[in-house]
Amino acid sequence: MHQPVLISGGGIVGTFLGLELSSRNIPFQIIEKTPPKPSELDGIRTLTLNFTVSERLKDLGISIPHSTIKKMRVFDGLGTGFLSFHAEDADLDYLASVVDFAELRKELFKNIQDFVIPNKSLESFEVKNSSVKARLDDGSNILSPLVVIAEGRNSKTAEKVSLKKAQTDYHQIARTFLVEASGLKNDTAIQVFNEKEIFALMPFSQSGNYFSVVWSVPESKAKDQGNDLIFKGLNKYEKKLSCSLKPASEILSFPLYSHHLKKYSKEGVCVVADAAHSIHPLAGQGINIGIADVGILAEEIDNAFHRGDSPGKTMYLKNYELRRKSLNASMINGVDLLFRIFQEENPYFRVLRNIGLRGVDRLGFIKKQFILHASGIQKI
Repeated sequence: MHQPVLISGGGIVGTFLGLELSSRNIPFQIIEKTPPKPSELDGIRTLTLNFTVSERLKDLGISIPHSTIKKMRVFDGLGTGFLSFHAEDADLDYLASVVDFAELRKELFKNIQDFVIPNKSLESFEVKNSSVKARLDDGSNILSPLVVIAEGRNSKTAEKVSLKKAQTDYHQIARTFLVEASGLKNDTAIQVFNEKEIFALMPFSQSGNYFSVVWSVPESKAKDQGNDLIFKGLNKYEKKLSCSLKPASEILSFPLYSHHLKKYSKEGVCVVADAAHSIHPLAGQGINIGIADVGILAEEIDNAFHRGDSPGKTMYLKNYELRRKSLNASMINGVDLLFRIFQEENPYFRVLRNIGLRGVDRLGFIKKQFILHASGIQKI
């Protein structure tokens, strides 16, 4: 009987990995300090899942309420630049789906809860005789051929794999909340780059015209702003989009930065998703590249088990790292470039930016490649 793969972190990515391993009949255990429980903040935070992730969830038997994005419109808030994407441009039924964060986590957790060690966390690990001795915070130990760190972006355990990392502080605060909108179609996502702000609307509910707002603003502007002043700031986007936006929830706020570990693995241990990398939310790709990590890692673990090998061997973990690290770096760097382009205040640059957007909007082939890449179907 094989020892189970040990996953540290029972959030969305950790439980997703558990489901992937379960679908391959590979034993696993998940350590989770805080299993999901109802919160007054449930129903505010959303996730945008690309086409590939959405379809994989269906394959794994996960079904929760969601909204479907068939079109996306991108505006330069200070000019006439405009870019639109349609699912039909890439012969897809839809571009992405929007789900409630808490609902997805609860449903994923429910499907793997029999394999969860609750109310405990990973404190340290040590490789011994081709096994990893994982020490938990209660002093107990677990032996496993592989420990996967699927914790958050501030994971201290991940730093034991790679202390070195690249990091960018965007000096921005992201706000997310729900609005009830009139004048907008509930199959269309919208993004407006306005001065140093990035304002996104994602369709959230098919029963009523509700949208999820993800609004990034400079730290200096966000300081000491109350909800009334924040909601008042919606006016400029209502004018730009010719719509009405009525706040429908509390506001969640968090600072924005990206990070990327120099290494994803060492013998017996590897790091995935937010523990390995984080990204600005302007492209909505954070959760998607994290789940892409999990899909590739599951393939490498499966290869090891079918060969009668330990999945903690360096060759399998380095394969995972090689297959994911450069793609993740490309995505992070690409988003950083977009961020800098739309932070530029030079008026001549703004003119070129608007011309560029309009030009790209006319290039169907380029837009199709972008859609296929963002959907997870094709890698550039």
